[in-house]
Amino acid sequence: MRVLVLGSLVWDSLAGPVEHLEWDTTRWVDGMAAGLGGNGGTTAYTFGRLTQGTPHRVVLLSARGDDAPGRLLEERLLEAGVDCQYLQVLQGATAATLGLFHPDGRRQLFHHPGVNADASFSLPPGFEHLHIANPFALPFVRRHAADLLREARTHGMGTSMDLGWDRLGEWGEIVYPCLSLLDLLIANDVEAAHVPGPYPCPVIVKQGGEGCVVNGQRVSRYPVEAVDSTGAGDCFCGGLLAARARGEDLLSAAQFGNAVGALSVRQAGATGGLLDWGATHDWIAQFKK
Repeated sequence: MRVLVLGSLVWDSLAGPVEHLEWDTTRWVDGMAAGLGGNGGTTAYTFGRLTQGTPHRVVLLSARGDDAPGRLLEERLLEAGVDCQYLQVLQGATAATLGLFHPDGRRQLFHHPGVNADASFSLPPGFEHLHIANPFALPFVRRHAADLLREARTHGMGTSMDLGWDRLGEWGEIVYPCLSLLDLLIANDVEAAHVPGPYPCPVIVKQGGEGCVVNGQRVSRYPVEAVDSTGAGDCFCGGLLAARARGEDLLSAAQFGNAVGALSVRQAGATGGLLDWGATHDWIAQFKK
């Protein structure tokens, strides 16, 4: 299967744990991480890492700046087997996020969109599935999400979308026109509350450390000590899509996605704790004993 992931690519810088801020001071922290982030970048990286050595391929449709962070992000994606032929290189700064994570795993993020603010996209041919990773993160996708999904459907592509947070509060205005064009909607419980059902498509509600709910059916969690939850939902989506590409049903794929998300939160940064397909299943096996 060839999967097209449309979403942001971001240079993430994270530090913590930080319980509270004290301005005009210097705080030493236990951990810092910098590198790959963004809803699209993290989802595509996770899918690529989990499908290396298989016929399944993921292509990232996104944009980066013509700067050092952008080049490093593309290198990291390529190392994971992500096809970057449709990754636009635009003049300007790559999108960047500065994040602080709390001792309980929560985080506060500060985002600068960089070249993402003006990037526009069209769907390339030759894919079986389109996944939109947060329609609110890219202004063009916010305006054209339903049109892009409709075009994907006309080309016979399967479709899925992970919501993300809408800082502008337009929730239903953007999402409701998309629902009839989706084969799968993914959202965390806070996001889903802003776009209440009923839904005309299957729905997965992510519930952080409590696992997820698939069409009303709870899928169990994997208990881990959370260090940083940044990007865990995108890792869940990448794991889910990889498992679906490998032929697993929706419930089994969601269970695998829970494991990938749990692996993600063990370290600062979105992808540092991830494992490949076989090692992820070996990690899951300890919970079956």
